[in-house]
Amino acid sequence: MLLLFGGSLPDAWDAAARTVAEGRVGTLVLVGGVGHTTDVLRSVVGDDTDRPEADLMAAYVRREHGLTDVLIERDSRNCGENVVLARELVLSAGLAPRTVTLVQEPTMQRRMDAVFRQVWPEAAAVNRPGPRHGRHAWPRDRWISLVMGEVPRLRDDEHGYGPRGHGFQAHVDVPPDVESAYAALVAEHPDWGRPTADPR
Repeated sequence: MLLLFGGSLPDAWDAAARTVAEGRVGTLVLVGGVGHTTDVLRSVVGDDTDRPEADLMAAYVRREHGLTDVLIERDSRNCGENVVLARELVLSAGLAPRTVTLVQEPTMQRRMDAVFRQVWPEAAAVNRPGPRHGRHAWPRDRWISLVMGEVPRLRDDEHGYGPRGHGFQAHVDVPPDVESAYAALVAEHPDWGRPTADPR
């Protein structure tokens, strides 16, 4: 099974579709409602409707790759809900995968894995983040916000999303060099990053 998350960009959608075409995926699940990346995705694919991310992906893979046999989860609004609601959808379809591939925008991949480990412990995650050059499709300020917002979220402290904080995800070790780089950037650019008040 492959979960393709809406925070990813079309180059990741293409890669996921190729994996399906190669027969390496049993079920493709498109995951994503309306959240903090939806406006950019709509702009990238030229969609001026109010459709959720999963429907944007479904239209794209149908048009570009002829894929129609997919499961669609269109209600989730953040990383936590992405995995929780995808799991509910998969189980309600009578499926019980032992291995689930996660495809997300690279900046959010580690957190998606941590959420998966907490809420879907009966399956093993295989991480396949979208291509790294996707950053060129994001507006600069949004890209900075995505990258800088991850460090405080990944921390397992009273403010982070780990078990010792908000409890949204499994424990993650943030390497010391990442913490040092983050601190240096924040010292120079205090306005960078997203607040951790919401679970996205």
